[in-house]
Amino acid sequence: MSTITLDGASGHLAAAKKPRAGVLLLPTIFGVNKFVTDYCAALAERGLTTFAWDPYAGDKLPANFDEALARAKELRDGPSLDAMSIAVDFLMGESRLDKIGVIGFCLGGRYSVLLGARETRIEAAVAVYPSIEAPRRANQDEDAVIRAGEIACPVQLVMPGHDTVTSPDTYLRLKSALERRAADTSIALYPAAHHGFMHAPGPENEAASRHARPLVAAFLEAYLT
Repeated sequence: MSTITLDGASGHLAAAKKPRAGVLLLPTIFGVNKFVTDYCAALAERGLTTFAWDPYAGDKLPANFDEALARAKELRDGPSLDAMSIAVDFLMGESRLDKIGVIGFCLGGRYSVLLGARETRIEAAVAVYPSIEAPRRANQDEDAVIRAGEIACPVQLVMPGHDTVTSPDTYLRLKSALERRAADTSIALYPAAHHGFMHAPGPENEAASRHARPLVAAFLEAYLT
């Protein structure tokens, strides 16, 4: 992994030895922590050079959940999405990758929906337990459910059965918006898992994570390589 500072964005890059495509990874409210760097490395091993966007621009990682939540509440959709587009510029420009996908978890899951709607260069989008609250927080300018219907590329939605952030009604509306599109939609539901199961302890979460990880990687590979 290497730290990358761009004009308007920063993050961490895991470069594949023989890159086949690129992925922009959008993290949880905890930022670019070990879960994120490990996930980037795993995708890079599969030939997917992965750039993890740093929502906190090089600041120290949040010390706990309350601090992470407070920082996340300061993020605005417009500037955040602008920074993500700069990261896409980097992957397609300096890294010379022809196909780019996006994957996001929690906070990043919501952003992957918004970026997929905004960025026509994204060719596959994965939203893993996206944090889409209703009503939206004061710092959230865009409606992710409405924007989901505007995504032109294939989308994979990974859902836990027990989500304390995104309500069943919101998931239902999100799925409906995705399924009305002409592009492919893949939905994976893990009934026993909880929000954050990819990085949360517990046998149900760990079992769901073991099955979801190769499923997500296969989705990205199918549409990017």
